[in-house]
Amino acid sequence: MRDVRRAGTAASLPPAVLMAVAAGLVTLALGIYARHAKPSILDTPLIGHDARSFYLIALVAVVGIGWQAHRFFDRPIRGYTPYPPLATAGILPAMIVLASALLVGRYHTAPIVVMAAVLAATGAYAALSIRDVIDSGDTEDQPVLLIHIGLSLVVVFVNVALLLQFQARLLFLAPTIFVVTALLLLQVHDGVPTYPVRRQAYALVGALIAAEVVWPLTYWPPLGWWSGAVVASVVTGYALVTRANLMRRLTGVAAAQYAGLTAALLVFVVVMSR
Repeated sequence: MRDVRRAGTAASLPPAVLMAVAAGLVTLALGIYARHAKPSILDTPLIGHDARSFYLIALVAVVGIGWQAHRFFDRPIRGYTPYPPLATAGILPAMIVLASALLVGRYHTAPIVVMAAVLAATGAYAALSIRDVIDSGDTEDQPVLLIHIGLSLVVVFVNVALLLQFQARLLFLAPTIFVVTALLLLQVHDGVPTYPVRRQAYALVGALIAAEVVWPLTYWPPLGWWSGAVVASVVTGYALVTRANLMRRLTGVAAAQYAGLTAALLVFVVVMSR
């Protein structure tokens, strides 16, 4: 039955629409509850006593959206394949809902709640609609995959930036950002024909780099969105380099270009944050 749903783009649209609506409604409900619970950035999510129930409900929602997306869109492996795919379809929708939950928890005004719900729905729909291209096996030169990569990096930025706005200790921030970044880096290379262990190793190394970058940023005055932009810039350069390497297209010139892009992004962020 699951294979029938994935027979073509038209067949996969209804599940994508359903998941998008679910993501939007969940975010809207979380936003309405946040307006009542009024979470504060002075409290550490899940650890602080105030509004702990909000973050517990948000965590359940994130896991639920991710699990349902996995059930609908991750194909079972049949027969031998030299590069078995990873079951990562649920990661990006789940992280989009996490970003939306953090957003309404941080800014629980009515316009932000509505905006977050719309962005969660459109983001989840975009993330899941691309799965047909990823599952097709012909992904090396598909421009639509740039949307997948770009969306993943934007979600990294939003999650990290919002987490850094909480007055939490590094003991909480570093592991949390490590997990979020590792999950997003694990799925950012979906569709690239390579061994799963290589993707897993790259994801863990990239997440470790992101967590290490967070440490000095906690002493940087413009903490929050600008600090998140710094981490996202580093993760962007890392993702581009590792993707080119996995696709056996990494040359000295390409590496220099990616390094230059990362440096340009960092300079832009530092200059604009003043």
